[in-house]
Amino acid sequence: MNISPISNIPLRNITPKKEKKNKFKDFTGPLALGLTVAGSAWMVIRTRPERIKKITQKTSTRRSPLLSGSIEIEVQNFKNKKSVKSLDELSGLDKIKEFFEEYQIIIQHPDIKKEHNIKDYSSLLFWGVPGTGKTSAAKGIAKKLGADYIQIDKEFFDSKFVAEGSQRLAETFDQIESHAKSNPKKPVVVFMDEIDGTISIDKGTAAHHSEDLANTLKKYMIRLQEECENIIFIGATNKDPNGIKSDNKSLRLNPAILSRFKYQLEVTLPVKEAIKDAWAKLMRTASGKDKFTSKENDIIAQHLYDLGMSYRDIEVVADKLNRLDAVQYCKTKKYNSKENLIKAILNDEKVGYDPVRQTSLPKETLEKIVNSLRKKLNIE
Repeated sequence: MNISPISNIPLRNITPKKEKKNKFKDFTGPLALGLTVAGSAWMVIRTRPERIKKITQKTSTRRSPLLSGSIEIEVQNFKNKKSVKSLDELSGLDKIKEFFEEYQIIIQHPDIKKEHNIKDYSSLLFWGVPGTGKTSAAKGIAKKLGADYIQIDKEFFDSKFVAEGSQRLAETFDQIESHAKSNPKKPVVVFMDEIDGTISIDKGTAAHHSEDLANTLKKYMIRLQEECENIIFIGATNKDPNGIKSDNKSLRLNPAILSRFKYQLEVTLPVKEAIKDAWAKLMRTASGKDKFTSKENDIIAQHLYDLGMSYRDIEVVADKLNRLDAVQYCKTKKYNSKENLIKAILNDEKVGYDPVRQTSLPKETLEKIVNSLRKKLNIE
């Protein structure tokens, strides 16, 4: 028996005398040709116009392989939503209210607008400490103008992949543009909160990511302003965009993006009068009962102002107070809003906290303000 030197597999000691004729050999060529023709016919059937249209419709809503599902913007309209107040109904926000009063006058006189070189109100930047009402202002503007409202959340673009975040942002703006062009006479308010996370001057490890997102944002801001006259783009940041009022210059935002915002409006902490107005509305029951007198509301507003509270802080305290009142009434069929107010303030760890400086009022200062409030409200 012969042994193959390569495989060590025994080979039969048979010397083929003559190659046997394969009776199927003559059919191999025609068979292959037949299969090719059949396959081509099947591909033609599979790619007929109706099927191509169906496939296109399915794939048109897909993102690139980087992304995991289609992006669909949420378009809201607050016309019939009582929970969302028009800009005029909101407390405080005097600078923004004054700005839009001017806006409504000017847009009704385009010849005057042109004569005086007034820039379009297509892009605004709201900046100020957290809880001052930037988001409420954007929604209030949308309701006042009868506009559609689209909110862009920064978290949607947070990704360790640079291309993925930028592509999400680009596709979102593509949809916004398409929506705006579908009804060019309908105003559309586009709101992007915490925009500093996208356009900050970042010298750290995420600099490339930040720069890529900023370039994408700049490109689409320019495009929307050129293509869609019915869009008002509003960005919001808790930081001073120019670094003028902050010792930390790293808070400055990308100057190329800032230049695309036609107007910058600072949203400040509420003054005492605005606090009183907001507090009185929060303390009015559904049946129209006021929990405090006007004089008591004035006293409370002064002390909330002394505590440096924002509108958001005031809403949190008001919500806690109302829940305490409700629980107390369920148990005893009566409640004491004055005592529950003190409890709500003392049980809120953010009362007296400055989110910008990240510091809290000294404990003795907080106690002094609360004791003063207790005394003036005649709480034993």
